[in-house]
Amino acid sequence: MDLSQIQTFRASLRELVRELGMLSRKSSGTGLSPLQSHILIELDKAPLGVTELARKLGCEKASISRTIRGMTENALLERRQDSQDGRASTFCLTPQGTSLLAQIEENANRFIDQALELASERECRDFSRAIQGLNSALKNARSQREQEIVITEIAPDDNGAMAEIIRQSFRDNKVDHLEGVSLHDPELNNLYQTYQQPGSRYWVARANRRVLGGVGIAPLAGSAEKTCEMQKLFLSANALGTGLGRRLIALSLQEARRLGYDYCYLETLSELQSAVQLYEKFGFEYLETPQGNTGHGGCDLFMQLKLT
Repeated sequence: MDLSQIQTFRASLRELVRELGMLSRKSSGTGLSPLQSHILIELDKAPLGVTELARKLGCEKASISRTIRGMTENALLERRQDSQDGRASTFCLTPQGTSLLAQIEENANRFIDQALELASERECRDFSRAIQGLNSALKNARSQREQEIVITEIAPDDNGAMAEIIRQSFRDNKVDHLEGVSLHDPELNNLYQTYQQPGSRYWVARANRRVLGGVGIAPLAGSAEKTCEMQKLFLSANALGTGLGRRLIALSLQEARRLGYDYCYLETLSELQSAVQLYEKFGFEYLETPQGNTGHGGCDLFMQLKLT
């Protein structure tokens, strides 16, 4: 996404925040600030401490502490000592806090209902899917930023870590017994050297100097067209579900376009459903037969994306 698109997107989000009343105490119908309202919402689910509340709400602990102190003084919250750790405290709603939360919920439900009445059922479903998808992307982006995940082109010192991540991924998915898959590629221990060829790239993601995974592209062997193959997209177990796979795929496709490729091809296994669903979301379409000469006769799914 280029800068102008990003700025337009951000402008739309700002308007959304304003229309939802996130900048006004009047929006809740109770005089509570948006932060106070969100604290009530979270504590209604379960008692929590300051640290956990700050994590859930994406706020600084100091802001949460100040706000909770005021809400406790106003009898909206009750402080409880942890039975196992006397130094730790959790907070829960008082009857007055519960009553105010009911007003917040009623007011918010009425407002959203009025807005959705202006849309068709199909538009409402589209709104829901889009909001859920954006929410997931924002959560993952925040998590990656907090972990200080960076992506760079592979270095010689990354060879060993990436080879082990690939081997462990095959073991974790119980497909390490298969022949004709990338687990047995002769270049597995020398990815840096392999991806120094023209039209080839391999990127690794790391946090605190620890390699979390990687992905590569290279010219599709045996193809006369301007087609690259997406290769060796693998993540360590602790990086799964963080959106890092999406980020690596997006980067590889962006670079494939920059390098002048018209198509991106890949081969995978039907056992790897999470990866397959991700490829589908990026627009990859199924092919009936394999393309080129990858040497991966053990793969049973073939997919391709038009880049131009």
